[in-house]
Amino acid sequence: MTVWKSHGLRGDALESLLLKTHDYYRSKQLARIDKIHVPVKVVELDERGMITKAYFEKKSTIDFQGVIQGVGVAFEAKETHQKNLPLYNIHEHQVEFMRDIDLQGGLTFIIVHFKFNDTYFLIPYEVVRHYYYGKTRKSIPYSAMSEQYKIELSAMGVLNYLPALNNYVREKMKQKEK
Repeated sequence: MTVWKSHGLRGDALESLLLKTHDYYRSKQLARIDKIHVPVKVVELDERGMITKAYFEKKSTIDFQGVIQGVGVAFEAKETHQKNLPLYNIHEHQVEFMRDIDLQGGLTFIIVHFKFNDTYFLIPYEVVRHYYYGKTRKSIPYSAMSEQYKIELSAMGVLNYLPALNNYVREKMKQKEK
């Protein structure tokens, strides 16, 4: 089996980019964000010590968690070749986890890479919730992406999502004032 064709590794390029970004953020004392790994129970090893049988002990929550300027954040990383983010790529337990983080005052969102035009966006939880529970579409369309949440990839290979996140915080503060 070729690992690159595995559905479980579809977001590896984006996740690798985010890991590099998080190393940069940590080195500049801007944030502490860690990858959350899914616990795997090894059942069987072959004579060389290679895993031949294993299973996930529980569902994963979300890809990344941490703290940015004293605020808890949790987010998912997704990639798509389409002009939308299919909702089947977002699991109900992940949306519920995002809801719980939001209710506790944390920031939660999805960072998506649209491969068809090589753009990156932050999708706020409120947008995810609208499309996920609205049941009017089976995807979040590219047309729903807001320029204020566009994320630029620097020449250093850093996916600097902090400006988009700051815009998200401003929007949340405006909504609270209403």
